[in-house]
Amino acid sequence: MGDPTAEQLYTQAADGTFRMDGDLARKCAATFLRFAAALDPQLARSTELQSLTGFGGFDSARQLRRGFEGKAAELTTTLRGLRETAVRMAEAYLVAGGLIEEADALHGTAVRAAAADLDP
Repeated sequence: MGDPTAEQLYTQAADGTFRMDGDLARKCAATFLRFAAALDPQLARSTELQSLTGFGGFDSARQLRRGFEGKAAELTTTLRGLRETAVRMAEAYLVAGGLIEEADALHGTAVRAAAADLDP
């Protein structure tokens, strides 16, 4: 779901056309990882908002509730995409800095996090 720009940057790093100093790459990656971590509370809240109560039994109330729940689901999808893109950008910078093992470890963590998001 991530952004194609992140994938392109990763591909350029893997191909060796995008390179940078390892220490600088770590700093850039850390910035993206902080952003990804900052999304987690919003992601948790948007997930909670997908199941609302207190709207009453009228048809119009149910429609309103479903509308709000749908917006929360859309927000959750968007936030997951942002988080995925931020992590992929971090991976790209690590690869560009020649820090392949760190990038692989980060990728493994991202895969486990994505799998956890899929569990009900």
